[in-house]
This record gives sequence, structure tokens and C-alpha cells, in this order.
Amino acid sequence: MNMVLQKTGHRGTGSDMARSFASYGHRISGPQVGAIAVMSRGRRGGHVGVVSGVDAKGNPIIVSGNHGRKVAEAVYPRGRVYAYVMPN
Repeated sequence: MNMVLQKTGHRGTGSDMARSFASYGHRISGPQVGAIAVMSRGRRGGHVGVVSGVDAKGNPIIVSGNHGRKVAEAVYPRGRVYAYVMPN
């Protein structure tokens, strides 16, 4: 995510930890196209991606890496996301 932010003219968190994005930019209350979604991944860390939409059930559609070693778009359960932030 830091690389994506840097390539789009934004400063990143400087950390490889997904949870570092929970305090990045400014927090918003729900999914919005272009927001960074910060998600839990069990006990072993987290995951981040960019919101590209919302499905009919209110679950965010997120573009992220680590989908079989490639970038892909997928629907995630909304309960898995614990923060949505917008870059400054």
C-alpha cells in the first residue's frame, strides 16, 4: 500500500504492518470508493486494500494484493474491516 500511495503522490506510513494504516490519513465512517480498508487477518496480522465499490449487501469490494500472488478485486465481509481511511 505504501508503494501505491507513493506512486500517486501521497506519503505512506513507512511501515509494512497493515494496522499502521488505521491511524493514517483521516478516518471515515464507512466504505467509500478510494478509501483504504484496514482489515483483520486472524491472530497473524492484517490486510489492506482500496475500496472500489460496495455490493448489494453492504460489503466492501476491495482491490488488494496477495490473491494467489497477484492483485485482484474481491468482496470482503464488512465485519472484517475495522477502519476506513482516506489519504490526506
